[in-house]
Amino acid sequence: MFDGLGLFLGALGDALIGPNLFVPGEPFFIAAGFQLYSGAWMALVLVMLGGLLGDQLSYFIGYKYGTKAQRRLIKFRPKTKRLIARCRYLVARKGTYIILFARLLGPIAWVVPFIAGSHRVPWRNFSVLAFIGLALGGGQFIAWGMLLAHGVENFPWLNSLKVFISEHNSLIVGVFAVSVSTIIGYRMKWRRLVLKSSVLLLAWVLFANYAHFFWKADDFQNQPETAQIDKVDWNSVIYKAFPGKSSFYSAQAINVIYVGATPRDLMKQLGWIENQTFSRNEIEWAGYLALLRDKTPPVSDLYWRDKPQDMAFQLPGNLMKRSHIRWWRAGVDIKTNQPQWLGAISYDDGLKVTPYSGIVTILHNIDPNVDEERDRFANQIRTSLPDIDLDKYPLATVEVINDDHDYYTDGRILMIGVATYRDDSQALDVAVNDIQSDI
Repeated sequence: MFDGLGLFLGALGDALIGPNLFVPGEPFFIAAGFQLYSGAWMALVLVMLGGLLGDQLSYFIGYKYGTKAQRRLIKFRPKTKRLIARCRYLVARKGTYIILFARLLGPIAWVVPFIAGSHRVPWRNFSVLAFIGLALGGGQFIAWGMLLAHGVENFPWLNSLKVFISEHNSLIVGVFAVSVSTIIGYRMKWRRLVLKSSVLLLAWVLFANYAHFFWKADDFQNQPETAQIDKVDWNSVIYKAFPGKSSFYSAQAINVIYVGATPRDLMKQLGWIENQTFSRNEIEWAGYLALLRDKTPPVSDLYWRDKPQDMAFQLPGNLMKRSHIRWWRAGVDIKTNQPQWLGAISYDDGLKVTPYSGIVTILHNIDPNVDEERDRFANQIRTSLPDIDLDKYPLATVEVINDDHDYYTDGRILMIGVATYRDDSQALDVAVNDIQSDI
């Protein structure tokens, strides 16, 4: 179907009045682009030739049999009556633009060459405009075919756009629904339109929050765990976590490394309370209220290489202010078989309205001085468990508060359970599909 002759006949059928009622041309142009990427230039020639010939035949059919052919076409398919009438009006009023952009106009595109002929548009003018229009309309689908052949993942901006749309789909739907209702209300002259639109927007934001935290967040538990591992140098690890998967969000600091089976025992010995998280625990509304009463609210998810934290802890505090840390299992040391963990410790200081993982919600405001919490944690370990090896190394970059970061740091990472460190000897073993470029 998509060989040379098939491409020609498909493009011809898409442009020829009559058959184009049933033949969609997009698959043939996309297939031509797919083949063109492999060097098959003849696919491009044939599909363009078919489209050009179809436009010319439709023009001459309209030129010679215009009125009679229109009656037969409308009798055969009555639904085309309004489309043909609209196309005749547009060609009469703005013929140059309609012919030029015919293949981008959707419902009336298939009948434009035919109507141009019946209106006696000069053949030379029509041919030039139709050829440019074919290059524009067909070219866009040829480009998509080449893109599919090359692979979307090879275009970072497209992949980023895909991630953004996927993550923000509820927000996009909500804004669209509110916009449509506002336009309808404006045209119908609803009373108190601003108030009604605001209430609808607020209701959607609340619904999106509830759906995210109590329905969708724990879906991560159903994803398979990574089995394959690879070595990543500590100097190449990205010491940043994000409140979402798209590059839209400002980073938060990862500032602790723990070497050992699990940091859970250490945290409990130090008096830290393990928190529930929305991605790792199935939290219902009643359970959420109980956690609030206990002053141990769930910790929102941060993503390190598209993976939410494995566990989180807090020191005793209140609903507004608390020290807390998230832990990610980063990998396993090949020589010692010791698991290695990355931690992000910070201090909650009040609340703020903020974009988060595709929604707008209320979260804790993070104290930007993350080094202070890191050093306080180190002092707590030295005081309570002096036998544990501690040190700080400049593995991360020095950061200041800007559009990309909500914190400032000297770039030093607190390393727990590592007696010595050399740049050429220590490495993390991280799952292959976790290894991604910096966002």
